[in-house]
Amino acid sequence: MEKIKIHDLVKFRRKNSAVRKKNYALNLKTRKPKESKEKKGKGGGDYWSISTKCINKVFKLENNELLDLKINEFQEKLKNKDLKSNTIGMYKKNIDIMSNFKEFDFKDIRPEKIKNFESITKEDKILKIDNFPLYITPTTIFTFKRKDKIEIGAVWLVAQIDGFEKSELGLFCEILYRFLIKNYADEYQIAPEYCIAIDTFNAQKLSYNELLKGEIPFLIDLTLKEIKEL
Repeated sequence: MEKIKIHDLVKFRRKNSAVRKKNYALNLKTRKPKESKEKKGKGGGDYWSISTKCINKVFKLENNELLDLKINEFQEKLKNKDLKSNTIGMYKKNIDIMSNFKEFDFKDIRPEKIKNFESITKEDKILKIDNFPLYITPTTIFTFKRKDKIEIGAVWLVAQIDGFEKSELGLFCEILYRFLIKNYADEYQIAPEYCIAIDTFNAQKLSYNELLKGEIPFLIDLTLKEIKEL
């Protein structure tokens, strides 16, 4: 089975008829694994990588001025008369996202002092739940010390053109916590308040604590069960 992105689960939940849900579920269950291919040259890649990389850098370096620098860089690039219309659109949308984060309080999503940033192996990115290979790609994983214990947290920056509902963002947050449990619980204590998914299109955040408090529902198992039964 081809790996399933959490965006795929969001798309499934958005299907507005039983027939469309069934067809989409069938597609997810029957897709063959794709061969890994390195992207070469121009083209391809993540549409949102400009803003995602910049926001992540601001988070790591605690330097909000990087947003203005990157915004100015791409505003200059927009002056190029030879740019294709789709490239212009991509630049503008990424500029809009970075502009939204100028008022974002990054102190709310990170501990006062981060000890280390952890690397993620390719194998760790696949989390099997009920035989579904879910593809998890956290943006940043970090450790920090609190009360003589080393704890671990993560931030996952996610984007799509219309953003996400809070319940949809909960899918990313829930699976991110389960990812941390599977790969790091033997060595670190998981910090639920620093297990955070961020909808970059709307500059809204969600921590696993909000799921624990019942403010946002747990939907991963329910969604996979529905896909399996269709």
